[in-house]
Amino acid sequence: MAEAERKLKLLQKRVTRKKIVSNNRKIAAKKVALLHEYVANSRKDGPPKLSHQICDNAGMVFVEDLNLVGAKAAMLGKHCLDAGFGQLFNILEQTCFKRGVYFQKVDGNKTSEICPNCLKETGKKELSERVHSCHYCAYTTDRDVAAAQVVLKRALAAVGQTVKMLAYK
Repeated sequence: MAEAERKLKLLQKRVTRKKIVSNNRKIAAKKVALLHEYVANSRKDGPPKLSHQICDNAGMVFVEDLNLVGAKAAMLGKHCLDAGFGQLFNILEQTCFKRGVYFQKVDGNKTSEICPNCLKETGKKELSERVHSCHYCAYTTDRDVAAAQVVLKRALAAVGQTVKMLAYK
């Protein structure tokens, strides 16, 4: 994807340097259009394949309800948009529905700040800090794994509440 973007930048420069009403400009503009189409198709190709793979390997799917608008404005904004998380989540939800796989979004607040073992808040971490270590229960694991475990616990608790509510009706 990054290589295609570099090539796109180069081709767009070439278009602007051509005379406005020339055949060479039309040819260069056509190359830019074809590259735009390639980038768009490669972005559309990934999420359906990944969502089918996830649904094949899981009976329940839980995703962290991310603030994608906030992530877009942050440091990694362009990379977040290129990854297409919003599109992936929508396609994943539809694929799960079609295949009968349970799908639920889970509150994503402070998932990396809570210990999955004792569920106590361990404090805010910098992005460079990649290891989660709890000073309450001495649990240590990778930060992303710990956040995923917190998401799983929240999701299973929410599923349990849903089942309880349905049982009382």
